[in-house]
Amino acid sequence: MAIGMIRTTTAITREVVPIVSANKTQSRANVLAVYKEMQRYAPELYREFHLEDMPLSVFRAALKKQYTDNAHLTDFRVIDRKIAECRRMFAELGKSACCTCKFHRVFLESAKRRFCTNPKRLQSQQTSVDGSDVKTFAKLSPDWTKEDGPFKALYSMNRLRLPLIVDTIGRKSEQGHDPLLGLHIADIGCGGGILTFPLARLGAHVQAVDASADVIASVKEAENCFRHENRGSGKATFKCSSVEDFATKNAGKFDAVVASEIIEHVADVELFVESCIQLVRKNGALFFTTINKTIASRVMAIWIAERILGIVPPGIHNWSKFIEPKFLRMILEENGCSVRLLHGMIYNPLTNNWSWSRNMLMNYALVAIKN
Repeated sequence: MAIGMIRTTTAITREVVPIVSANKTQSRANVLAVYKEMQRYAPELYREFHLEDMPLSVFRAALKKQYTDNAHLTDFRVIDRKIAECRRMFAELGKSACCTCKFHRVFLESAKRRFCTNPKRLQSQQTSVDGSDVKTFAKLSPDWTKEDGPFKALYSMNRLRLPLIVDTIGRKSEQGHDPLLGLHIADIGCGGGILTFPLARLGAHVQAVDASADVIASVKEAENCFRHENRGSGKATFKCSSVEDFATKNAGKFDAVVASEIIEHVADVELFVESCIQLVRKNGALFFTTINKTIASRVMAIWIAERILGIVPPGIHNWSKFIEPKFLRMILEENGCSVRLLHGMIYNPLTNNWSWSRNMLMNYALVAIKN
């Protein structure tokens, strides 16, 4: 009987190759290492399985849950076995770029059931454009050039945006003017050129892009006036295009990309940000301003700003599409960028003034550099 027990124990030991030693510290270290490796694979799995219907952050949370569900395990041999299974899966994924394995089918079907509100979107998504938002802004086309109209808060925001851009990429000159002289800047989601024209007046060559043909058409007259009246060296041109199509034709051509107050209106944040990164050259800068996803932003940006004070047109914002700074940072860092600045902004609707703040519960600005 004793001999039989020894043989059984030996068999188990051979079947489960020890990965961790018999102490909690080493066990936790190895589990953490595998967890980090899984999270490192997350963007690749996310794209490979076409899970665009859910945010990457939700997908990461789902992976994390697989680990927390096993937090009760204390038997080192069981932990070893699960770690070994994970590492075998990593090896299989590395061998098969097309992911035709059983894991692909099982995981994809599971993801469809758990996360996807519209499984058809799992097939492929080539654009981050949100058609409903494009229609909303198209209806507001006549108001883009009115500084005291529905977009007056954006005009006022230039008092923060312009100095931020100039301080980051501007060139000092003895004359003290045209600090953006000769720099090529892409203004993504440009709308009516509220930021485009001021950048051009500072000497930049600005290529403004918007997905709405109606919005671009509405700004053509202003573009022509600027072309005839501007005596400086700056230029402003407008184009109707998705950022993805524009990036395909203009990869690495810009010294800076500005995506101000647009990321909260796109259908696929990760695809949008990746396209912005594609546009900028190495060591170029990316500027984002957007709204944080907090209870405060739901109350202030939607209930109060839209429904009570009427600062912005009703229905222009969707709280579910707001993005937390940590997730925007994560996307940038995963795509080879370094975040250099992350700062809060506060708007006073009574005075129509913006100011910098350490508080990021509402609006924030982020500056990143492409490595």
